[in-house]
Amino acid sequence: MAELSDQQRVWYLQKLVQQVTALTEWQNAKVVALTMAQDEELPTELLIQTALLQGKKVLLPKVRPNHKMDFIQVDEKTDYARHKFGMLEPIGEPFVNLDEIDFVLVPGLAFAEDGQRLGFGGGYYDRWLPKVNAPKVGVTLAANYFKRAQWPVEQTDYALDKIIVLDGYHE
Repeated sequence: MAELSDQQRVWYLQKLVQQVTALTEWQNAKVVALTMAQDEELPTELLIQTALLQGKKVLLPKVRPNHKMDFIQVDEKTDYARHKFGMLEPIGEPFVNLDEIDFVLVPGLAFAEDGQRLGFGGGYYDRWLPKVNAPKVGVTLAANYFKRAQWPVEQTDYALDKIIVLDGYHE
C-alpha cells in the first residue's frame, strides 16, 4: 500500500467499501468485527464509518498478553491508544457475546485461493477465529492473491470463508 499514490489509495478504499457492503453476509449482519488497518494493509476507516452509519455494532481488536485478542465495541466517541507494536486500539471492555458476531473482516499481508492467509506472525487471529461462527472474509489487492499459499501453512492456520480481490487501479 505504501507505493500507491493518494488517488490510488482513495480508489481502493472506495472499492473495498463497495465490494464488502455488497456481500449478502454484510447486509444481513448486525454485529461486525473489523480491523484497524496497519500501513501494509488496505485502509478500513471508511468501512468502519459505513458500518456505524448503517447502525451496525462495530467491534475492533485489542491484543492481550500471550498472543490473545479481544474485540471492543466502538462508536464515534471511543478513545484509542497506541499498542506497543504501534497500532491503534480501542479503549474499552471486551465484547463477550461472540455468538452475536455476524461478520468478520480478517487482515492479512497475502491470501490464497483456498482461504489461507499470511498474517503478521503472532497467531492472534488463528487463535480467535475458531471461537466465532460468523463468515470470515479477507480483502486484498490482486498482487497479494495467490493460487496457492506462497508461505508455510501451519496446522494451526485458520482458513477464511471468502477472499475479495480488488481489481487493479486504472487511470
